[in-house]
Amino acid sequence: MSPGCPKNASSAAPLDHLDVSDADVIIQSWDLVSFRVHKRTLAMSSPFFYDMFSLPQPQSSNEEFVDGLPIVRLPEDAEVLNGLITMLYPIPSGLPDAYDKALTLLAASQKYDMASVQSHIRAEIQSRTSSTLTGPQTFLSYAISYRGQLPFEMEKLARLTLDFPMTFEYLCDVLPAFEGRALRDLVGFRKRCRDNFVSCFGSFLKLDQSPFRIWIPCIIEGRSSYSSTSTSSSTAGSSPSWLTSVFQRYLNESREAFPNAFFNPRSIRGEYLSALQAHINSTSCISCPKVHALNGEIFLKELEDRLTQALSEVRILLYFGGIETST
Repeated sequence: MSPGCPKNASSAAPLDHLDVSDADVIIQSWDLVSFRVHKRTLAMSSPFFYDMFSLPQPQSSNEEFVDGLPIVRLPEDAEVLNGLITMLYPIPSGLPDAYDKALTLLAASQKYDMASVQSHIRAEIQSRTSSTLTGPQTFLSYAISYRGQLPFEMEKLARLTLDFPMTFEYLCDVLPAFEGRALRDLVGFRKRCRDNFVSCFGSFLKLDQSPFRIWIPCIIEGRSSYSSTSTSSSTAGSSPSWLTSVFQRYLNESREAFPNAFFNPRSIRGEYLSALQAHINSTSCISCPKVHALNGEIFLKELEDRLTQALSEVRILLYFGGIETST
């Protein structure tokens, strides 16, 4: 196993078979766990089951019964069915603690059109913090939300993946969870984020143009340029070289951001202040700190907000039912 690949989680403990009194149907999972429940309870919670139990069913010699109760086989595993069914009865619900498993349960509730159950699960998921997810767990959860056609969760998780690299070594064990166009759409989303981010950031390198024209030529750099036989491009304009250097480094890193983790726009403040302090310490400059004192915080806030907006403008494309849309 490659470094950084999570080990497979241990299987959950066996579930108790739900067996309510006066049950008139058996719901069976793909792993052969049976739940004896009421048709009426299922029908009231889901148009899917309402149609199943209200419409005349063709008689088949292959139809199975146990103790006189018909068996309905569903493709979900026992843990998912346990979570769905326990929410329909006045007993403790079986909502999984793991975020990815809760998403799987949410997808099942949507599949069977259980509106009230879906609302309950989504509210519970949203009350939990997703910041505790590891990188592989974030990618796995995105794949589950894509497969389950959960656009709200998919959008949120696609953005969370920007905090992590997207390389084969990093994804390793979770790659099998990506079905259909899920991986391709996530790649496209990250590329569009990169392009939008780079375009926005590049505009801030043009510091002599409105609306960012707050900088004046650095006095120290101006003296150095005057006494030099050649003039550098950094001192020929109105942006100090220390600031241009910081921005250019971030811009270069952003161009390579697709396979790497994106940096948080809010983190540039610390780099900016460190570069300014280093410039002051090495040159005793008085012009650059004066500009910062007058307009630096406003400039930084504008930069952070615009970069954040550049990322938020990008939407993940969905390809459900053969139709491509955006969230």
